[in-house]
Amino acid sequence: MTLVDWLALILLWGASISRIRPARHSHEQRMLWAAFTGLALSRVFTAAPIVAWMDDTTGTELATLLRHLTGLLSATSLLAYVEAITRHGRPSRARWIWPTAAVVIAVLATMFVARGGRIYWVDGAHAPFPTAAEGRVYLAVFDSWLMTCLAAAGWLFAGYTRVAPPLLRLGLALSTIGMVAGVINRGHVMAVNVVTLIDPDTTWREIPILGRSTLLICIVGITTGTSIPAWRAGTARLRELAALRDLRPLWDALTAQYPDVALPMRGTLQARLVRRVLEIRDGMLNLTSVAEPPMGDDPGEVAIWVAGALEDARTGRGRGVPSGTIPGPDFAGDMKKETQWLRQVAAQFKQQRSGRRTVSLGS
Repeated sequence: MTLVDWLALILLWGASISRIRPARHSHEQRMLWAAFTGLALSRVFTAAPIVAWMDDTTGTELATLLRHLTGLLSATSLLAYVEAITRHGRPSRARWIWPTAAVVIAVLATMFVARGGRIYWVDGAHAPFPTAAEGRVYLAVFDSWLMTCLAAAGWLFAGYTRVAPPLLRLGLALSTIGMVAGVINRGHVMAVNVVTLIDPDTTWREIPILGRSTLLICIVGITTGTSIPAWRAGTARLRELAALRDLRPLWDALTAQYPDVALPMRGTLQARLVRRVLEIRDGMLNLTSVAEPPMGDDPGEVAIWVAGALEDARTGRGRGVPSGTIPGPDFAGDMKKETQWLRQVAAQFKQQRSGRRTVSLGS
C-alpha cells in the first residue's frame, strides 16, 4: 500500500469512529457514518494481502466485488446525508436514491455471478492481463452510479453554501471540492473504459498520479468539510458543560433549601442547561419570601443577597410571602444572556461562600 492509501485509511476510519456516538441519535449522522465506514471498507478491500487471500480462498475476485459494493453504499449514504441536511424540514426530494442504488448493486452482483466471479481481469486478479470487455462494462455501471452520487451531492452542497453561516460555508465548500475531485477520479477511469470498449487498440491509459491525487483530495475534502459542523457541535457542547459547571454551586445551594424546584426531567445537554437556569430562578423567587431582593442588577449584590437570604431561610426567618420580583435585568427571553448573567452571580456566590468558610475556620 502506498502512503496515499495509508493516509486515506487513517482519515476514513478516524471519521467513522468519531461518528459512532452521533449516529445513534440522528438519521443524518447515521448516513454520514455509513458513508465513511463504507468508503473505509472499500479501501481495505484494495489492500494487496487481503485481495490475494480472498481471491485464493474463494477462487473469485470477491475482494473486487466487495470493494465496489461498499464504495457504492458509501456514495449512496453520502448523497442521502446531503439530501437530508439540505431539505430544510421539507419532505424528501430524492426517494429514488436507495431504490436506484439497489438496482445498480443487483446488476453488478448479477454480472459478477454470470461471469463466474472473474469480471475485472481476463484471467486472475493478480495477472498482468488487460481488463476484459465484460469487466469494462461492469466498471462503467459502477462508475456511472458513483459519479451520479458524487455530482448530485456536490450540487446540493454548493447550493446550500449560499445560505449557510460563514463557518459552515467553509465546510460545505471543502465538501464540494471533495465531490468534484471524486467525479474527476472516477470520470477519467470511466473515459478510459469507454474508449477501450469502442477501440480495443487505443493507447489511452489511466493516469496513476491523477487517480491518487484526486482520491486523496476527495477524502480530505469530505472528511474535513463534514467535520466542521461536528466541530461546531462539539464546541457548543463544551460551552454548555462549562455553563452547567459554573452554575452548579448556586444551583446546589438553592435546591438544597428548596428541593421542590428541581424538575424531575431528563434531556439533552442544552435542555439540562435551560432547566438549571429555570430552577435557579425559581429558587431565587422563593428567596424573595425571606428577604427583599436588591433593586440593582449587579451580580455581586445579587450573590450577597442570595447568600444572606439562604442563611435566614435555614434559620426560619423571613416574611413568608414571595415578592414576585426576581432580581436581575429583563432578558426578554434571551436565554443566552440570562445564563451568562447567572454564571456571574454563581461565581460571586462561590467566592462569598469560600470567604465565609475561611473566616469560620480562622475563628
